Amino acid sequence: MPQAKAKTLNERDAKLVRWLGEAHAKEAELESDLTAHIGLTQKQSYKKRLQQHLKETRDHKRRVASRIKQLGGPSGQGLIGATGMAVGEVAGKTVSAVKGQVGAARALLTAQAETHLRNAEEELREEHVEIALYTRIEAFATEVGDRETVQLVRAIRRDEERMAKYLQAELGRLVKEVVRAEIPRDQRASASRSRRSSGTNRARATATSRSRATTSARSRSTGRTASGTRSTSARSTSSRSTSARSTSARSTSGRGSGRTTTRSRSTARS
Repeated sequence: MPQAKAKTLNERDAKLVRWLGEAHAKEAELESDLTAHIGLTQKQSYKKRLQQHLKETRDHKRRVASRIKQLGGPSGQGLIGATGMAVGEVAGKTVSAVKGQVGAARALLTAQAETHLRNAEEELREEHVEIALYTRIEAFATEVGDRETVQLVRAIRRDEERMAKYLQAELGRLVKEVVRAEIPRDQRASASRSRRSSGTNRARATATSRSRATTSARSRSTGRTASGTRSTSARSTSSRSTSARSTSARSTSGRGSGRTTTRSRSTARS
């Protein structure tokens, strides 16, 4: 039975098949990497997240392979780009096998906390490689009007970005575990922070005490000033009152003397 003739791809589809083939190879490589790392991981929360991403990776690989087939590219393990460069599951797993041997040897020579840390560092690097790869494919598919490919790689890239964000935070947590496992307490930043905090608290207490003393002195000074002002005001008011009474008395005396003089003159005329 004669073999079916392979579909001749135009320039656009040939480029998409080639680039999607690269993505498929990377997903196959990461599938093997994650499987190996899960076997070396004892931290349960980290292990659970790796298992979740392994499922995502397998789904990504399947969906990319399906899109390659829809575009007219080859299917199965022998994914071949339009230029003849071998890509796909076989190539990806070959690279991963070598990396897995290196990782296993390193795990024998390093503590568990550092094994986790080194694996997470590699995983984060690979996630960023995938993000860049899918960003490139999305930009190309947008320019050539391939909406299906745009939607596919955009959705996959979001999964990779979420995993990268998780790994970024996990690296910080794993470094802390390495410090707790290998660095004496008096050589950690927490000891320095404790000493600095103690000095800062003493300085604050001294400043607060001085502030209260200054406030109290100002309050006493203000009280004396207010008392002096009230005393002066009272004396001034008393003086004005005495002056007024004296003036009133003189006025009354003058009026009485005038009336007496008038009566005396009237009696003399009589």
